[in-house]
Amino acid sequence: MTTLKTKKVDLKVERDFALLNAETLNDLKIKHSANVKVKSDSGEIMCEVIATEELIEPGFVGLKSGTLELLNVGPNKKVSVFVRRRPASIEHVKNKTRGSVWKEGEIRSIVNDICSGNYTDLEISMFTLAQYYLGLNMDEIQYLTTFMAEYGTTLDFEEPVYDKHSIGGIPGNKVSLVIVPTVAAAGLLIPKTSSRAITSPSGTADTMEVLCDVNFTADEILEIAPKTRGMLVWGGTLDLSPLDEIVIHKVEQPLGIDPHSQMLASIFSKKVSTGVDHMVLDIPTGIGTKMPTKEDAIDYAHEATELGRRLGIQIEAALSYGEQPLGKAVGPALEAREALDVIEGKGPTSVFEKSSELAGILFELAGIAQPGQGATLAADYITKGKTKAKMEEIIGVQGGNATITGEEVVVGEFTSDVLAPKDGYIVKLSNSAIKRIAKAAGAPRHKEAGVYLHKKIGDFCKQDEKLMTIYSNSEGRLTEALNLAMNLNPYLLEGMIIKRISSGPRK
Repeated sequence: MTTLKTKKVDLKVERDFALLNAETLNDLKIKHSANVKVKSDSGEIMCEVIATEELIEPGFVGLKSGTLELLNVGPNKKVSVFVRRRPASIEHVKNKTRGSVWKEGEIRSIVNDICSGNYTDLEISMFTLAQYYLGLNMDEIQYLTTFMAEYGTTLDFEEPVYDKHSIGGIPGNKVSLVIVPTVAAAGLLIPKTSSRAITSPSGTADTMEVLCDVNFTADEILEIAPKTRGMLVWGGTLDLSPLDEIVIHKVEQPLGIDPHSQMLASIFSKKVSTGVDHMVLDIPTGIGTKMPTKEDAIDYAHEATELGRRLGIQIEAALSYGEQPLGKAVGPALEAREALDVIEGKGPTSVFEKSSELAGILFELAGIAQPGQGATLAADYITKGKTKAKMEEIIGVQGGNATITGEEVVVGEFTSDVLAPKDGYIVKLSNSAIKRIAKAAGAPRHKEAGVYLHKKIGDFCKQDEKLMTIYSNSEGRLTEALNLAMNLNPYLLEGMIIKRISSGPRK
């Protein structure tokens, strides 16, 4: 362990780094790109070493401002720097790659080390990919879920808490913005925490952020939610399940993967942390979803309900049609506009019906509707303006314009249409292609970007009629998205030839 003085360095590097002079590295016998621990009186952080001969003098360690803040030290202060030792729990991860089953204590040590910042990005990737390729049994998932929740913040509302969650996988699934105010309007407590997009062009938090703030502390939620009965917030600022945010940020988003076991642990650790007692779980199924077959979805539903039983959460899983985007809007601003349209009595029937069905299940779980009658009651709340009034209250409390309408939501200024190449009925619409096009346009990072679908499966179109409109706030990204749309051909019209295969000339 060596004592060095800190120096603030303005390098645009996302990860924590320690900029060290080559002479200092030689003295410490540390290799370039190794990992070291930098320790102050307030804590310690693992940093990747960056070697230099000119940017920093011997006896100093260069740190970015965020690292200095986490260590609670300023420039020219003394910190300890020492070579990071690989945590013992890495052996458990290695054993999993060889097919072993994790014990309770092994999972606890892995979660503890990841949440304590003892794993490198590559080691976190190994942990995640082991799950992706080998999976976990139900005991392992239960242990992982429990410890993920234990290492984060927990909320106690001291009353029954309701929740809706979707496993995602289809673009345009904005129903939470309709369900939450509907359920809250009935007096049930539904403080919904959501993730940002992982594999889709918009997550619930991304969409709600178009309308108001979604960043709240645990104390603020505990104070506000019981009064409004509902909130829609981003869970990333709450530290509800630290390991989940680490894995999403460092592995799942960059690689575009969502391991089955990690998905379950992610969902339920946050539900445990927010005190959820009753939950409806939306499982979109069909080609192009995370659950391609009905059998896959049923198996997942059984796992989810079993995990819920073990954790003391009443779960009802609902399998939903997912072979095309929900509604017509894909992308944060476009989806926010469409959700408001539904609440205002307009918008696609598919969004209205799915929102009513899922909210109705929560009404039935709460006992305020008889079995099979919940959807009718929820639809009544929407059509009679109760949902709209509650949504205005929620948006206002969360710092937005309470009276905003769908027409007032700003979308991308640059647009381009994709036209039908011939007359015909739409027989297929690719989820994966729509997601890629919307992302190329800039979603979800640029909230005004996305895709609006003029035609969906079963619709008839004439040649040169609009199939979709692409929105972007950048002409360059719009061109990229349009070119991608031309190459991917997300629509399949009846009678169109997919591919020709010839036997060749006969000899």
